[in-house]
Amino acid sequence: MKGPITQAASLLLCGSLFSAALLQAEEQPAAGTSSVTEATAEAPTDQATPALTPVALGAAPEADTTTLARTNQQLSQLIRQQDYQSAYQLAQPLLSLYEGDPSFDFYYAFSAAQLGYFNEALFGFERLSSNYPAVARYRLELARAYYYLGNHDAAEQEFSRVQSTNPPAQVRETIAQFLQRIQEQRLSVMPAWGGFVSASGGYDSNYNTATDLNEVDLLDGLLTARLSRDQRAKGSGYYQLRAQGSYISPLTQRSAIDLQLGASRKDNAADDLFDLDNLYASGGMRMVRGRHNLRLGGRYSHYWLGRDDLLSDLSANLEWNYQLASEWQSQTRLTLSSQDNKLNDDLDLLQAELQAGAAFSAGSLSAQFALVLATDDGEQEYQARDTQGINLSAQQLLNIHSSLYASLILRDYQFQGAFPADNLLAAGETRAEQMIQLVLGYGYTLLPALTLYTQASQVRYNSNLPLYEYDRTLLEAGINWTF
Repeated sequence: MKGPITQAASLLLCGSLFSAALLQAEEQPAAGTSSVTEATAEAPTDQATPALTPVALGAAPEADTTTLARTNQQLSQLIRQQDYQSAYQLAQPLLSLYEGDPSFDFYYAFSAAQLGYFNEALFGFERLSSNYPAVARYRLELARAYYYLGNHDAAEQEFSRVQSTNPPAQVRETIAQFLQRIQEQRLSVMPAWGGFVSASGGYDSNYNTATDLNEVDLLDGLLTARLSRDQRAKGSGYYQLRAQGSYISPLTQRSAIDLQLGASRKDNAADDLFDLDNLYASGGMRMVRGRHNLRLGGRYSHYWLGRDDLLSDLSANLEWNYQLASEWQSQTRLTLSSQDNKLNDDLDLLQAELQAGAAFSAGSLSAQFALVLATDDGEQEYQARDTQGINLSAQQLLNIHSSLYASLILRDYQFQGAFPADNLLAAGETRAEQMIQLVLGYGYTLLPALTLYTQASQVRYNSNLPLYEYDRTLLEAGINWTF
C-alpha cells in the first residue's frame, strides 16, 4: 500500500533519535527504574573494532563463535556507517545460522527496519524484547516497527512502557512525538492505493459440486434413474488467477471514500463447462470517530460459468468496527443483496445477512470469529432458505518468513418451502442442509511484497435429500504479489 510520507515517517528514518549514543546519554534514570544505558548492553557497542576478515555477501560460513563474532563486527561497522543495505545483504542469508544471537538479531532487525522491511524487523525485536525485557533500546525499536506496520495500539503500549522508565530527555521528546502522531492518525484517514495479483494451480476433486451417487430414486422410490458420468462428481486439475486494485481518498481528516476493482478466473483442465469467471466493483464511504469505524458501501459482481452468463449480484452493506481494547475489536456487518440468476429465474433472490463477531491481535497471533444470520426472499419458497452459521479463522506468524493460517465455516440451511408436487426428485420434500468447510494453509514470504502459499480445503455438504450431498477437496499452491 502506497501513500504520502507523513511527518511521523521521518522521525526515526535513520534511527538517529534512538541511536546508541543518545541512549547512553549522561542523564541518569530515576531510582528504582531500569537504566536506559543498559539499552545497548546486548547490542554491539560503538568501540573501535580490529581489522576484519570479510565475509562474502550471500555466503554461508560454518556456525562457529569466531565467524559469528566477525560477522557482528562487520554489521556493527556497516550500521555505524549507515550502510543499511549492505548490512541487510550480509545478515539475511546468515539468518538460519545465527538467529537467536542477540547482537546478530539486533543488527539484522535494525537494518531491515531502516530499509522499510518492518515485517522482518518485527520478529527480531519481539524476540529481543521478550528475552531482555529490561533493555529499553529493543522495546523502542519494537514500538517503531509496530508503528510503521500500522499496529498503533501495540506501538503505543511499547512506547508508554519505555516512557515510564524516565529515559533521557531527547528520547522522551521523540516518544511524545510518536504518541501524538498515533492519536492524530486514529482520528484521520490517509490517502493510499494498493492491490494484489495472484496465480495458483491445484486439484479440485469435485469441480462441478455434484453427488457421487450412481443412481437416484424418482417418484418417491417408484422409479430409479442412473446418473451419467457428467452428472456425478468430477475431479480435475486447474489454474486460478486473481487481481484487485484499490484506492482510498480522504474527504476530511476523519472520512474517506474507497474503491476496489477486481477479477478472477478458475480454469479446469478436464473441460470448460464449469470454468468460473468473476468481475466485481465495490466502493464505500468510511468515517472514523474515536474508537468507532463506520463504513457504508456497495458492491456489484457478475459471474460466468463455462463462458455463459451465470448470475449478477448487487449489494449494499453497513459495517461498524469498535476498538474494545488494544488487542480486541468488535466487528458488525449488515448486508442487503439482490441476486439475478441468468440460468434459473426461480433462483432470483433478495437476501439480508447479519454478521457479528470480534477480532483479536497480539504479536504474531491474530484470530477472528463471527456469528452469521441470513434470510432469503424469493418467488419460489422451495429455493429460498434461512441460514445460521459461524466463521472462525486464525493466523500465526512462525518467523519473519513463515506463517500458518486456518479457517472453519459452519452453515445450517433450512429451506422455506417444499418442492412442488410435480417435482420428480423430491415432491413435497423440504430441504434441510448443513455445510462444513475447513481450510489449512502455509505462507512463505520471499520478499516483503511476494509470498508463496499452499493450502488444502475440505468441504462436506450434508442434506436430507441424498442428491444434494457432496464432498469436495481442493489442493492449491500459488504466489501472491502485493503492491
